[in-house]
Amino acid sequence: MRKKISTLLCFCMVITAVLFGANPVKAASIPNNANLLNTYGNVFDHVGTAIEAHEILNPNKLNYASKEYNSITVGNEMKPDYILGWQSNTMSVQQAKQMGYYVPDNYKEKTVPKLDFSTVDKMLKACYDKGLKMRGHTFVWHSQTPDWFFRQGYTKYGNYVSQAEMDARMEFYIKTYMNHVCQSKYGSIIYAWDVVNEYLHANSNPSGWQKIYGGNLGPRAPFVKKAFEYAYQCLEYYKLTNKVHLFYNDYNTYMEVKDVISLVDYVNSGKKICAGVGMQSHLSSNFPSVDYYKQALKAFCNKGYEVQVTELDAAGKNDTDQANYYYGIMKAILDCKKAGGNISAVVWWGLADDTSWRRNERPLLYSRDGVKKPAYNAVLQAFFDAGYTMGGNNRPSNPQPSNPKPSNPQPSTPQTGETKGNVRLQDGWYYIKNVNSQKYLQVAGNRGVASANVEIGHGTGVQGQKWYLQNTSDGYITLKSGLGNFMLDIAYGKNEDGANLQIYNALSHDAQKFYLQKVNGSNAVTIATKVSNGSKSIDVYNHGKADGTNVCQWKTYGNPNQQFVFEPVR
Repeated sequence: MRKKISTLLCFCMVITAVLFGANPVKAASIPNNANLLNTYGNVFDHVGTAIEAHEILNPNKLNYASKEYNSITVGNEMKPDYILGWQSNTMSVQQAKQMGYYVPDNYKEKTVPKLDFSTVDKMLKACYDKGLKMRGHTFVWHSQTPDWFFRQGYTKYGNYVSQAEMDARMEFYIKTYMNHVCQSKYGSIIYAWDVVNEYLHANSNPSGWQKIYGGNLGPRAPFVKKAFEYAYQCLEYYKLTNKVHLFYNDYNTYMEVKDVISLVDYVNSGKKICAGVGMQSHLSSNFPSVDYYKQALKAFCNKGYEVQVTELDAAGKNDTDQANYYYGIMKAILDCKKAGGNISAVVWWGLADDTSWRRNERPLLYSRDGVKKPAYNAVLQAFFDAGYTMGGNNRPSNPQPSNPKPSNPQPSTPQTGETKGNVRLQDGWYYIKNVNSQKYLQVAGNRGVASANVEIGHGTGVQGQKWYLQNTSDGYITLKSGLGNFMLDIAYGKNEDGANLQIYNALSHDAQKFYLQKVNGSNAVTIATKVSNGSKSIDVYNHGKADGTNVCQWKTYGNPNQQFVFEPVR
């Protein structure tokens, strides 16, 4: 028996050495001065926390928060019940207009509720003065919205209003609120709005929204789409669509990936107005697993959505279990970011366990202010183990500025280096001429705005006909417009014939990646799309030759309307 045990132990030691190596990888060291802000703040645009108004308006507490975070989410005081009040207080439409409220033309009632922005204004100023950004949270939510807001006459016992009346009320509320913030000296600190919160879970606690619009609408809810339309119209009016982004925010998004994607795609049908998904991320080490969470995160990133982790807290069985779990979750987020995912914010839902809404589960990185838990160091360890550095260039390489000195690449001449196609061009500025029409890819109207259409036109040399080709590390190319920080983009990343070509914010996601295939016997190429795995290419619709003919994605046939010549800008 002893001999058998000895033999078995030796065998296990050999297997262990083979599987894990004789020299295990050493964990990266954590500098003494590392914190969340000077690590994660160098990777994500925003690293934040959620606190209440009394904390924001306490200079000592806000100063404490600013040492670790550059973004604030208000836990409660920006929600409807704080703005509308628990009891109805109305005024005439005429008074409302005199006060600068937005009252839509289809608003047929004689009164509107008074909106109290006094606390919002104080919080905006405090964060502005401290150099902190803010997420706006939230407009449409089945919870924390007073029931009288949905009833006739804004009364406690009135009947619920019609859908048309509620549409007008919703437009009044969202646009008056956003107008107030956008017109404020301090409103520039808002970088995101959670337009709709937890809609997919609203039926578990029906509110006036469900009683008026119905409780079983699924992912195609017209009132949700209208909420985003109203908010986006405000951003368009103030020319903020590239600075302030709109989100659908929800919990358990890893359990409802398909429904979330269906909802966002429905909202964006016709025009992209919802930037992406707010993953609340109230987690526990027993569920979801790190892999399950990462699958959802990757799915949203692969759709080309902007993702913000908006309400992160994670409980564990004990401090060690929590630390290990946090390490895995943060490593997953960092890996997705490094792979090109457009993850722009990570926000913890609170400063410390003693003030957390999950106080008994102890889900945060501090037990109380100033007292770090093992999870804090685990979060930092994940950062350095992922290969990031403090103060280094941790962001993916961006497209070149709009007017760098042009290089002199030759069209369609193969170069060395990894590439998905059989043609590799040097990075640089090009005009892209269609062989069939002898006209150039251009941005419609020569306007540098997200979602501007791409078409063909005769050569004029305007900025909208210039494209900066950049080779990516995974063998594809991106094509950045001469009109600014926008890339050629397959609308909504759809893998289907007829998917439109547009320019959109430079994200370098799959919808903005292409590769070149040489056309035999010429210097022309086809431009295959990554979203189709190369089965489709850029196509001038219906073989058109007239100025303004649309450009789309279509099954690769290699016909002249799918052939292009890259002409260097000189």
